[in-house]
Amino acid sequence: MAEVSERGLYSALFLSFAAGVLIGWQANRQRRKYLDWKKKRLHDKLVETQKKLDLS
Repeated sequence: MAEVSERGLYSALFLSFAAGVLIGWQANRQRRKYLDWKKKRLHDKLVETQKKLDLS
């Protein structure tokens, strides 16, 4: 096995940690956007259904 310098090892460890944080942050943003969209869509459906019930 090739010798790995301590500095290179720490650099790779930091880079993988930073990538994980960035990916997690972006995934959470996408999840929140999806949940906000779903909440708005369900609210719109509820309003539409209530209007139909009021008319009948």
